[in-house]
Amino acid sequence: MHKLYVFAFFITATMVSLLIVQPAQAISNNLVISQVQIGSETSATDEFIEIYNGSSSDIEITNWCLYYASASSSLFGSKMACFLPQNNSVHLFLPAYSTVFAISNELSAKIPELKSDIKFSATLSGSGGHVRLLNSSGVGIDKVGWGTAVSAEGAKPAIVPLSGQILSRKIIDASILQDTDINGDDFESVIPKEKYTYGSIYEVVDICTNIDGIQVKTPDGYNVDALGNCYLTVVDVCINIEGTQQITPLGYKIIDDKCMLDLLPLRITELLPNTIASDDGNEFIEIFNPNASDIYLTNYILYISSSGTKYGFPVGSHIDAGQYLAFSNDDIKFTLINTISGVSLYSIDNQLIDETPNYENPNEGEAWAKINENWQYTNRPTLSGENMVSLIHTEETILPYSELEPCATNQYRSPETNRCRLIVSSSSTLAPCKDGQYRSEETNRCRSIALDVSSLTPCAEGQERNPATNRCRSITSVLGANDLVPCKEGQERNPETNRCRNIVSAIPLADYAPEQKSENVNNIILWWSLAAVGGVATIYGIWEWRQEIINFVKKVKLKIVNKV
Repeated sequence: MHKLYVFAFFITATMVSLLIVQPAQAISNNLVISQVQIGSETSATDEFIEIYNGSSSDIEITNWCLYYASASSSLFGSKMACFLPQNNSVHLFLPAYSTVFAISNELSAKIPELKSDIKFSATLSGSGGHVRLLNSSGVGIDKVGWGTAVSAEGAKPAIVPLSGQILSRKIIDASILQDTDINGDDFESVIPKEKYTYGSIYEVVDICTNIDGIQVKTPDGYNVDALGNCYLTVVDVCINIEGTQQITPLGYKIIDDKCMLDLLPLRITELLPNTIASDDGNEFIEIFNPNASDIYLTNYILYISSSGTKYGFPVGSHIDAGQYLAFSNDDIKFTLINTISGVSLYSIDNQLIDETPNYENPNEGEAWAKINENWQYTNRPTLSGENMVSLIHTEETILPYSELEPCATNQYRSPETNRCRLIVSSSSTLAPCKDGQYRSEETNRCRSIALDVSSLTPCAEGQERNPATNRCRSITSVLGANDLVPCKEGQERNPETNRCRNIVSAIPLADYAPEQKSENVNNIILWWSLAAVGGVATIYGIWEWRQEIINFVKKVKLKIVNKV
């Protein structure tokens, strides 16, 4: 039972101790009234009030005011002084951890060297009263009540300061003041500071008083009038169009700072200036729509360069997507001259859409058309259709009569080739051919053996190559077959080739057979020539594949070394 009493006593003592603990100190994080001098030892009108910004940010105090109310009043009371700007474009700011100093007019007159931020008429009562700080909207920011004040913060007024002392907020640490919203706890009676500062307030000019917030510079796209009002700058984006357009109008695009019609492209594809019959109603200009949508031609015009005249299209004219459409000179009263001219397509605001190169003197019925991206004449005009190239007209050609020129006195005509050959007499000596060459029996000229061998076509089955002429001949003719077909009338058999040849009666035959000198081709020279050609080819192959051969030899050598 005794233990129960002890436990109850302990609990009760703990609760009582909690009730009598002093409230924790609160720091000021806003503007507060930091000091108040109600009067001095020498005069009751020696009054001043200090305000302190205990926050870490600059605070605007434009049009904030100090008020005084008697000890018995619960109202704001009368206005003492306000922080007023020069005009409504100026905003006043108190920097963080800075003070404002306000003094009475009487104190200022008594001590002229004591400067302040604002002044007020002495009105504070020594026995009790209230000083309030209200913002520009009339909202209370801080309040100090002392002595017999009935509306002090926390319903506990600060004590009346002793003679020669002032009311001062308790200092927690350096620039931190106590603010528990209980005046009796937050203030104490202290001796005034030796020095008070003023002039911390700075001004910020609002460039645009008619716009919410503070603009320290003119916003982009705005102008400022004489009254300090900012208004959006009106920019006419279409200086070439009557009126003011602040945005690009629908259906337009900006080209070189001008608003131009945003038209889809069209192409001029064909002109028919010189018709076979009358030009009336037969001349035409063809236009192609390469776009995926239909186009009305209201905003397009034609320009004929020869006359310098512009023509609009018939009302309601339009071209379907992917369509070729021709307009005759009945549809539009244009004239295409037959000498030289061209046609252009413009928008009604003078944009060049397309143009043709000039045609020059087209034939009758010929169209000037764009075919495969090239302008050319065509004898197949295609009215409202895809263009086509000209048809080629073939005409019968009469060849001129020709006859053989007679050969020179030291030549004769070959019956096989109708060419003149040199008559080789016994007294003439031919220069021997070079190594790797042989003399042709037909021309008596030296020819390359290797070139002839490489260029000869293999003989057909049942044939062999004649070593004398390098021509293919029937094996049966070599074996002595006597079943030769008789030559036709006007032909004779060549004793050398057993072929039929025409009898050239116009050429007189010599009374003697021309002596032909020929040198037998040495087979050994032929084989040496072939060997030389093969050697050159082998050397060239080794040179071309030298790097591969070197790499191969290295690989083989490396394998042999590894095996060893």
